[in-house]
Amino acid sequence: MRPRVAIITKGLKASLKEHLLEKLAEGPLAESELWDASMDFFAPQLRGMSASLIRSYRLQFGRKLGRKTAEMNIIRNLRLLLSEIKKELHHTERVVTAGGKRFGRIFYAKGQEGRIQRKVRELVEGVPGRQKEVLEGVKSGPVRITPGNRRAVEMLEHYGLVEVRRMGGAEWAVEPGYSPVRVERSQGLGEFPSSFKVWRPFRIETWVLRDGPEKVKLKFDEAAWDPVNRVFWLAVKREYLGVRELRELRERAMLLGLPARLVAFCGEASRSAEKYAKAWGIDIRYKNSSGRGLGGAAKKDSREDGKE
Repeated sequence: MRPRVAIITKGLKASLKEHLLEKLAEGPLAESELWDASMDFFAPQLRGMSASLIRSYRLQFGRKLGRKTAEMNIIRNLRLLLSEIKKELHHTERVVTAGGKRFGRIFYAKGQEGRIQRKVRELVEGVPGRQKEVLEGVKSGPVRITPGNRRAVEMLEHYGLVEVRRMGGAEWAVEPGYSPVRVERSQGLGEFPSSFKVWRPFRIETWVLRDGPEKVKLKFDEAAWDPVNRVFWLAVKREYLGVRELRELRERAMLLGLPARLVAFCGEASRSAEKYAKAWGIDIRYKNSSGRGLGGAAKKDSREDGKE
C-alpha cells in the first residue's frame, strides 16, 4: 500500500474563502461554478504545490511519486477544504439540475437573495433539456405536467420560475402571475342551436387503412346536423381548452373521413390553442356565446386571436 503524505493547507482556507467572497460579491454562483472559481484560484500554484509534494514524498519515504498522482492528491484535499468553506457561505437547499447536468446549490452573498431566481433561469436556459422546454413553453401558454417533466416543473416551481395550476382536471405549469383569457360567462358551455339534431356523445366505427383495412372506434363530445345549411358539425367541450384537445379533435375528424365543420365549446382557452384553431379553421365558442351563427358562415368571437 502506498504511504500517504499529509498535505499542509494552513493559510489556504482563509485565502480561498476571501477569493470566493469576492466572486460572490459580483453575483450568485452555482456549486459547480464555485469549484471552477476555486480551481482558477489555485491553478497558478498547482504545479509548484505538486513539485513540493513530490519532493516531500521522496524525502520521507524514499520513493518516487508521479506528477499526476501528486496533483490528484492536492485536488482531493482542495475539495475537502472547499467543503468546509461552503458550510460558512449562504446557499439554497434545493439542487439545480438542467439537461442532465447537476449545477448543485446556489451560493450567494448576503443581500443577494433577489438575484437567485435570475441565476437559476440563466443556468436552465443555458442547456437543452426538460427544464428549458418547460420554461420556454409557459411563455406561450400552460404546459401540461406529465410524469416525464414533473421533476423539472417541481424544481422550477421551487425557485419561482413557474407556478402550478389545476385546470380542467389536470395540473399545468404556467408563468408566475398567469391570467388565462377570460370572457363573460353564462351558465354552462355553449350549445348547438335547438334546430340542430345533436348527439351527445357521438360514437362511431369506421374503417381505416394502416397495415391493411382496420376498424377503429371514434368518439366525439358532441356532433350535430344542421338541416337548413346541411352542414355536419363535430365538437369538443372543455372548461379549459389547450392545443392537445384541438389536435385530437382534428385527427379524429380526419379518420372519420366525413365532410364536417369543427367547433370547440370552452370556458377559457390558451393563446396557443387560439392560434391553432385559426390555422386549421376550427371555431372556438366561449361560455357567453350560444350556437347562433353556426348555421351559416363561421362567426368570429368577440376578440381577435392572441389579443385580450
